[in-house]
Amino acid sequence: MQDKQLLDEFLAAETEEAALEILTKKGLLNDEKRWRFLGDMPNNQSIVHNQQTTAAAALVEKVTNAIDAILMRKVRAAGIDPRGSKAPQNMIDAVDKFYGDLTDDKVDVRKLAEESMILYATGTKASPSISLYDAGEGQLAEDFPKTFCSLIFGSAEGAYKGAVEFTQGRFNMGGTGVLPFCGDNRKMQLIVSRVPDDMCSKPHEWAFTIFCFFPHKSKPSWKYLVGADGNIMTAGAEPMALVPKLAAKSGELCPPRERKVPGGTLIKMYNFKAPRSNICGELFRKLEDYLLKPVLPLRLIECREGYKANVMQTTIWNRLAKWNRKNIEPGFEDGASIQIKLFTGETVPAEVRVFKILDKDDPDADAPQTGLRALINGQSHAKRDTQFFKTNAVDLEHIAGSMLVTLDCTSLNQTSRNAIFMANRETFRDDDLLKDLFKKLQRELKNHEGLKALNKQRYEEKIKNATSDDLGISALEELLANDPSLADLFHSMMPGKVAAATVKQNPGDKVVGDPKEDYVGKEFPTYFKRADGMVNVKISLPQDDDARVSFNTDVVNNYFSRPKHAGKVKFVGQLEPTFHLFNGRLTFTFHAPKKAVVGTALMTQIEVADDAGHGPFKLVVTATIAPPREKTEPKPPKEPQHAQESPSRPDVIEVMNGPEGLPLTIEKVPNTNRLQLAVNKESKLLEQAKNLKKPEEVPAVEFVFKYGLALIAMGLLENAKQTPEWKTNEEQCRKNIQEHCAGVARVIVPLCLTLPQKLPKAA
Repeated sequence: MQDKQLLDEFLAAETEEAALEILTKKGLLNDEKRWRFLGDMPNNQSIVHNQQTTAAAALVEKVTNAIDAILMRKVRAAGIDPRGSKAPQNMIDAVDKFYGDLTDDKVDVRKLAEESMILYATGTKASPSISLYDAGEGQLAEDFPKTFCSLIFGSAEGAYKGAVEFTQGRFNMGGTGVLPFCGDNRKMQLIVSRVPDDMCSKPHEWAFTIFCFFPHKSKPSWKYLVGADGNIMTAGAEPMALVPKLAAKSGELCPPRERKVPGGTLIKMYNFKAPRSNICGELFRKLEDYLLKPVLPLRLIECREGYKANVMQTTIWNRLAKWNRKNIEPGFEDGASIQIKLFTGETVPAEVRVFKILDKDDPDADAPQTGLRALINGQSHAKRDTQFFKTNAVDLEHIAGSMLVTLDCTSLNQTSRNAIFMANRETFRDDDLLKDLFKKLQRELKNHEGLKALNKQRYEEKIKNATSDDLGISALEELLANDPSLADLFHSMMPGKVAAATVKQNPGDKVVGDPKEDYVGKEFPTYFKRADGMVNVKISLPQDDDARVSFNTDVVNNYFSRPKHAGKVKFVGQLEPTFHLFNGRLTFTFHAPKKAVVGTALMTQIEVADDAGHGPFKLVVTATIAPPREKTEPKPPKEPQHAQESPSRPDVIEVMNGPEGLPLTIEKVPNTNRLQLAVNKESKLLEQAKNLKKPEEVPAVEFVFKYGLALIAMGLLENAKQTPEWKTNEEQCRKNIQEHCAGVARVIVPLCLTLPQKLPKAA
């Protein structure tokens, strides 16, 4: 059934209310014969609602489907069966085959995006309608029920893209994830599609339908509109104006449906819950947070006059390459390589970036994403925040907030992906495979020489202007000498006089082992060898434990993780290690099997090569299984000594963190379990307390402020150490104590100096 006028009205409608009015006036809304259940499933909301948790994440699924459709068109138009042996075996191969190297500077990425995939906003400022067009394969009217309008499976053959290796969609439901974020009542979405002429020789038309939610006590469901004949409606075969014009100027306001296209798919989401701003601003940032490195670019165009600005169009493309290299720490500019070998035999490449501290006074500073991101075809799936790097398993607290680690899970088979990710792609699944991945990644990060050096360097920078107060500490020691309980408290947390000699006397000194800032690797390696030139090495490997061995090289840090001409490592033997590459050192981490017999020699042959003809470089590691490392038995507790005999010297320093800085912070000394209390001499709370006292009382105020807060912090720390939270999230426990101390700092001076004068006297 053809009804082009109805389609034109739906396209012109910019709100859910307007679309509902069209259905009502034509008598369609309540005509049950004109509606079919989405997926032919009554009560299908259980599937639709059980997907993405945010509007941006749901919209990204639409982009994923659009990319799939574009690649499917390329493959089909070339006469290749998408499920056949000649089809590309992954998305990267498909893009390379039909588009070439899109990272080449000669490629006009904007033009490609405008011709292929466009997201634009129309409607009202408060509640826009978002439309996504792709120049992909499109669908015939008769195929809508098993593609756009299906759920879980499309036909007896299974999901439409289930066996297509170069597409990302698998579960045949992600496209409906946007529906709960459309409108407030009927959650409406328009779909318009036509198969391009180079893919279908028989006469065919544009086809369209609209999704609508129908509330019901027992079977609330989404349904889609059909014609009076029960089939998907059509609207002729002529090119249709669906997208803005090409090559608009940066601040130009473009009509939304000016350019005619002969085929592809447009999806219009009425009253979509997007941020109330120009979509080139906040929505762009939200989408880019997921699309770190999409295989094809996406063009965003703002078509609402109410949001006219200097930027009305922008492109999402390769976020990782956009960050200014000057803002990334040396050695991590392109992502330092880590390769995680899973127990399934699969390898997950990881890249580590560490950003320099952001200049808070620079309004144009581009805040990078941080944390742990799992990527598939450049799209961010599940993630962890920077707390992942602060745990004892990684112990990189001082650079954690500047770290981005990406795990490229693209090459994992579907079984492994299902084990690691939930179907909504946003959430990790608590599975043994995920635990294996995280455990091995944590070991590599914790023992990464570049990260350890940077972590220590950041700590040194935090306290480089710190000063000590020997007279104040001596006075405090007298207090501790008269109060054994306080002395014991400090002794349990901080180094005493005996240990004080080992504490670094000049925190601002250069850190031994800083990353080699002058290291410049070559694009391709010319050698992998030990410092003595050997390529064979023997190591001792304790039972059920790790051992590491390194080889020198001259290649760039992202050699094993870069998209083009990446190095490949082949292992032959019983042990397959994880490894990382940083500043001329390739380090392998071997793990001994639990049941390995002591004395057994396990040889691993290693070959490194790339598809540009470099290598193979051959290495051999022979690991001899050794007895387990002896665990140090805890020494029996000593008899408690009187405080006067061995007073403890607390590690308290003074820093200059500005008037708005916290009055006291608790820093962890890298590579130790020691904590350091840093009192802010510039705190406005200290300044306020001094202003309320006479000049001759200022030294007393400073002493009470500094050591009163230190004593309180120590008591809170001792208490926190006894809680389960300390083991799982020590850094957050310390943050909480810092906040508590900030509150106490407001009253610590009058409490200690004024209140004692008001104490009642004995009768």
